[in-house]
Amino acid sequence: MFVHESIAAAVAGAHVDTMFGLIGDANLFLVNSFVEQHGGRYVCAVHEASAVMMAHGYGARSGRLGVATVTQGPGLTNTATALIEAVRSSTPLLLITGDTAPGNLLNQQSLDQEPFVRATGAGYVLVQRSADAAHCVRQAIATALGESRPVVLNCPTEYQWDEVEFADADVIPARPAIPDPDDDQLDAAVGVIASAHRPLVLAGRGVVASGARDAVLAFARRIGAPLVTTLRARGLYRADEGSIGVMGTVSAEKGSQVLADADCIIAFGASLNTWTTSRNTLLTGKAVVQVDSDAACLGRTTAVAAAVHGDAASVAAAFGSWLDEGGVPASSFRDRVTAGLVQADLVAVARPGATLTLASALSQITAVLPERRTVVFDGGRFLGEAFAYVHSPDPERQVLSTSFGAVGLGMGAAIGAACAAQDEPTLFITGDGGFMMNGLAELHSAIRQDIPLIVVICNDGSYGAEYDQYVNKGVKTDLSLFSWPSFPAVARSLGADGYAVQTADQLPAALEAVRAQRRHVVIDVRIGPADVPEVAH
Repeated sequence: MFVHESIAAAVAGAHVDTMFGLIGDANLFLVNSFVEQHGGRYVCAVHEASAVMMAHGYGARSGRLGVATVTQGPGLTNTATALIEAVRSSTPLLLITGDTAPGNLLNQQSLDQEPFVRATGAGYVLVQRSADAAHCVRQAIATALGESRPVVLNCPTEYQWDEVEFADADVIPARPAIPDPDDDQLDAAVGVIASAHRPLVLAGRGVVASGARDAVLAFARRIGAPLVTTLRARGLYRADEGSIGVMGTVSAEKGSQVLADADCIIAFGASLNTWTTSRNTLLTGKAVVQVDSDAACLGRTTAVAAAVHGDAASVAAAFGSWLDEGGVPASSFRDRVTAGLVQADLVAVARPGATLTLASALSQITAVLPERRTVVFDGGRFLGEAFAYVHSPDPERQVLSTSFGAVGLGMGAAIGAACAAQDEPTLFITGDGGFMMNGLAELHSAIRQDIPLIVVICNDGSYGAEYDQYVNKGVKTDLSLFSWPSFPAVARSLGADGYAVQTADQLPAALEAVRAQRRHVVIDVRIGPADVPEVAH
C-alpha cells in the first residue's frame, strides 16, 4: 500500500475511530484513507489549535487516545498553545503532521519542526524511511499512552505515495514502571500521619486516572480522615463517604471550615497547584504528605513534610498496613466534621433573584440539565463563578482547558468531548473574549458537523482580568472594554438557537431550550464588567 494508506491503517488498527484536523499537503490523502478505507470519522476544525483541543477534549472525556492531524509548517506552528495545554494536562494525544522535502529550499512552509515540538513539551517521532511509517505510528501511540502526553508524528510529505509493505501489529504502551514505595519514604510519611490529630485526605486527578479511588477511600476511613478532592477530581467521593467537596478557591462553605481545622493533609495524585492551595495559604500550619507516581511532582509547588514516590493505591495500602502494625488508632476527626453532611452541602447553589447575576444564571442552567452531562470550561475571569456553580457529578465528565492559563481553547475541547459523549448533553462555559477568539469559528464547525452543544457565554463586555487590574491601580478601563456583535443573532445566522439574557425574566426561555435539547443552543449571559468577582490565581 501507499505510505498515507499505511499510516491510516496503523491508526485504525490502534482502535481509533475518530480523527480531528485540518487537511493540507501533508495529510489530505491520509485523512481520505482513514475515512474511505477504514470507516473512520473525521471532524474538521477551522483552526489547527482547535483540532488539537478537539483531540484533547475527546481523550479527556473518553479516556481513549485523541488523534489530530494538521499540515506542515504553519499548520503545525498554529498548534503551539493547544499542544502545551495538552502537555500540562497530561493528555495522551497523537498529532500527525508532515514536513517539506529537505531539498525544497523555496517552499515557504519549511521549518525545523523538531525543536518547535520539543519546546512545547510534546514528544516527537520522525519517519526516517517510508517503510517505517506504520511502525513509527505505533511507536508514537505507545509513547503517548505510556507517558500521558501528546506526541507529534512527522512523516515527510514526499513519502505519501511511496509503496510499502504493511503488517498488522498491536500497540503496546511503553508505560514506565512505577517502583514500590521506598521504606524510608514510607517511614517518614507514616510518622507524620501517626502524629496528626485532624488528618485530611486529598485526592487529585491522579487517583481518578489510576483507578485508586477505593484504595484511597479505605485509607481515609482507616485513619478517620474526611476526604477532599482537587477540582479535576470533583465528584469522586460522596458526602456519605466522608467527602467535604473541593479543596481550593471554590471550596464549599462547610468544607472550608474543615480545611481550616485540619492539621495534616495527605495528598494522593494532586499537584498542589495554586488553585488547589489558594497560593499555599490553605496549607499554612499543616503537615503535608504528598504521594505521586511522578517523582518530579513531589515538593514542586510547596514544601512537604514527607514525600512518597509510588502508585496511589499501593501507597495507600502500605500506609494502612504500617499504621496497623504500629497500633496507631484512627482519629475521630472524620466523624465529627461530617456528621449530618449531605451531598447538597458540597455544591454551591445561587438562588434566583429579581436581579440577574452570573451565579444565579449558571446555577439555574446547571439545575435543568440531567445528571449525566459533560461540562467543559474555557479560560477566563468568569471561572471563579463557573467552577463554583457549574459541575458534573462524575469527574470523568468534566473537561478543563485551563492548564496553560489561556483563553479561547475551550470550544475545541467541547467539540471533542461531545464526540466522545454522544448520548448526553455537553455544556460549554466560556467568556466573551474567548468566544470571539476561537469559539465563534468553531461553533460553526460543531453546527456544520451536527455535534450538538449548549454554549453559555459569560459576557461582561471586557477582558475581565485586565479590567480588574486597571481598576485596582486607578487606571482608565477603556482599553479592556469591548462592544461585541450580538452573539445570539450570530448564532442564529449559523443555525443555532440564540438567547440574550440580560435580566432575570429573560432566563426562563433559555432554560426551556436547554431542557428541550432540540439542537445547538447559545445563551449570552450579559453582565457588567464590575459584576464578576475577581479570581485568585
